[in-house]
Amino acid sequence: MVGSLRGASVALAALAAALPVQAVERAERYQAAWSLARCVSAAAEQEGGSAPARPFQLKEFNYDTRLRADTANAQAQAWFQQGLRLIWAYDEAEAIRNFREAQRLDPDCAMCHWGEALARSPTLNLQPPYVDVDAAAAAARRAAARAGRLGPRDRGLINAILIRAPATGTAFDNEGYVRAMAALAEQFPQEDAVLVLASDAQIVRWAAGGAPLQQAQSWLETVLRRDPQNKAAIHFYIHLSDIVDKPALPLPFAGTLADSGAGASHLVHMASHTFYNKGRFADAVTANRKAIDLYGEYEKQAPAFSAYRRYLYAHDHHYAIEAAMMRGDGRNAIEVADLFNERFPAKDPLFRIRAAHYAAPYFAYGRHAPVQTVLALRGPATGWSGDVYALAAAAWHYARGEAFARNGDAAGVTTEARAIATLRDGPDGRALGPEGAALATISQRVLEGRAAMLRSDYASAITAYRAAMTEQGNAGLQFDPPPFWYGVRRSLAAAMLKAGDAEGAKRQLLASLAMFQEDGIALWTLGLAEIQLGNPDAGKAYQARAQRAWAGESLERMPIALF
Repeated sequence: MVGSLRGASVALAALAAALPVQAVERAERYQAAWSLARCVSAAAEQEGGSAPARPFQLKEFNYDTRLRADTANAQAQAWFQQGLRLIWAYDEAEAIRNFREAQRLDPDCAMCHWGEALARSPTLNLQPPYVDVDAAAAAARRAAARAGRLGPRDRGLINAILIRAPATGTAFDNEGYVRAMAALAEQFPQEDAVLVLASDAQIVRWAAGGAPLQQAQSWLETVLRRDPQNKAAIHFYIHLSDIVDKPALPLPFAGTLADSGAGASHLVHMASHTFYNKGRFADAVTANRKAIDLYGEYEKQAPAFSAYRRYLYAHDHHYAIEAAMMRGDGRNAIEVADLFNERFPAKDPLFRIRAAHYAAPYFAYGRHAPVQTVLALRGPATGWSGDVYALAAAAWHYARGEAFARNGDAAGVTTEARAIATLRDGPDGRALGPEGAALATISQRVLEGRAAMLRSDYASAITAYRAAMTEQGNAGLQFDPPPFWYGVRRSLAAAMLKAGDAEGAKRQLLASLAMFQEDGIALWTLGLAEIQLGNPDAGKAYQARAQRAWAGESLERMPIALF
């Protein structure tokens, strides 16, 4: 298995280059998701510092940047502060416009030019070619030309960004920037903004090729000891905790992101990484639904177009659907699935989002919509792009198969599994790509397992579920959130339990719960296994825990074929 759920749950595309499958996924998601570089380049043409055509409204953000610009102009200061807050919230496109407005109001503000250079530089999620080294270098040079009156901290920040975006280079110097920011952090250990920026530098270097993060973790923990509500530090700490496979680290802080403000919907969403990984699925749903609402409020203010921001909006929907399904919350799963289908047509000309996002609504419908509604659903439109169409078609068959399983119709389930196999082997299958092919395979094998369970053929169910579980692990699909909606290991355990192997089922369930904490179905099944093993008190305790975690239909009445 490539990594674990938590260790691989890094945001969107920031996956370790050392892992070949994940490196491919990272490149594909860059290509599919983002055209931000074009948007940023358009802003770079405003070298004269003209006012934005559609100025974003100044509004309250519920967090301090801990950094001030070198300007006596109150409005320029406000635009600078907002620009930096937007960087902390991963809205670089709008941050650039904010820094440009600050420059217009005070052309001599060196830090206002530094902010633009920072906004044009790589982040955990945005790596070359989706950032512009020439535009960043130009802004850095303008900052340096105005830095004479600055103190040593701010001159150090500008010198570091000059190293990061060299005027004569063709690429960002991540290593040089990391060293410069580390030296600055050593020089100014009491400056929280410096430690946050130094930590971010190391995380960005990790995303570009992998590197140790112990120093970044130490800096962020130092900041959070001093300021437990530092939202920039919390944001990066959550990402770091995913990378280093320690999801509990940010748990004391994640909840404070909820009040970040409309311009920071991504910060509100970020708490759901921690909540999901710790099995707090209801909290993950709440965080993403709030982020979705805040995004809508924010877009009414006409910020700069950003394909990346819109991708994050789709990501919020995907996360909400997956988290809702993990606790059997059909109402939220279906509501958000409907919203996703309304808001993200596959033929949207402005951007392409990850094909796996289009599978999630079908997963929700298959498990939670009325059976006849699912069977009446039309398949995906043939005008969709090849990878989206093929995966959506496989997910549509999967949804139908789950509906047939809920009706106890093994033959119907088998028909849909065979339809997925035919799709995989045909011309559409060639368009799936690695992730789509893995998801289609998992969907097929899960349906084969469902059909076998309905026929009481537990040996065949074990074979099918084991194949799905192996595919899920080997394809590296344990991330942010897992694109297949649950850990198939729990289904394997249910089949083993029915086959009379309660001890083997218990081992599988404990392994599943180590990755998918507080999975209600897995907890319930573990309770059944303990009871079969002669441990009724332990079994009842697990089942009580399952009922607390579960929001769906009665687990006691749910057919084990659906586990």
